[in-house]
Amino acid sequence: MKPLNYQKKIKHHFILFLSFILLSTSLSLGISIDEVIRKAQEANNKVSTLYSILEVYNRIGNNEEYITYKFYYQKPDKIRLEVLEGKDKGTIMVYQTGKVRYKKGGLLSFIPLSLNVDDPLAISIRKGQIPDLTFDYIIDLLINNNPTGLKEIAFLNYNCYIVEIGNSRDKLYNYSFQRIYIEKNSFLPVSLEQYEDIKGKRTLVHRRIYKNLQINIKIDPQIFEI
Repeated sequence: MKPLNYQKKIKHHFILFLSFILLSTSLSLGISIDEVIRKAQEANNKVSTLYSILEVYNRIGNNEEYITYKFYYQKPDKIRLEVLEGKDKGTIMVYQTGKVRYKKGGLLSFIPLSLNVDDPLAISIRKGQIPDLTFDYIIDLLINNNPTGLKEIAFLNYNCYIVEIGNSRDKLYNYSFQRIYIEKNSFLPVSLEQYEDIKGKRTLVHRRIYKNLQINIKIDPQIFEI
């Protein structure tokens, strides 16, 4: 066994090396991770309404789901999801104050239901709840975990900073790696990727992409009614 003081030196040198890498990255990009996170928080605080075509992928075990939504959000707590593609196409869910109004697509569309937010009909296969699809969830990930890297990339029609996070967690799961894509002009999140180590391999278990993003638009109050 290595002496304790030797282990401490190794740990100290590793921390210095990691700090050097983060500093070098910040200098090359002209912005630090902390500044990106701070500006993302500020940008999110200025969002009052949001509309997007939201593409979501989830995996748990061998089960996968791909769903595309029309996503409407009005602070502090109104959300409407319309399923455009994927399981239960045509279904509409409206979330407000911890409750969900649910109207299934197809022949039963005339029968709306009132559900708890954790009802199996209202959650993903990874037990993600409707409020977890907002920017607030992503900002919490940035604040409550320790980012390890920052990059620039062109992503779809966005120019982005990618904030990388190593071993981390949310309220349900541990992740081996996460990527958060922050649009460079608005400093708002446009995508999230979450990975777990499965049989020694980094495996994507959740991805979301906010497309056609529109911020602070007027939304008809009837949108949040079923």
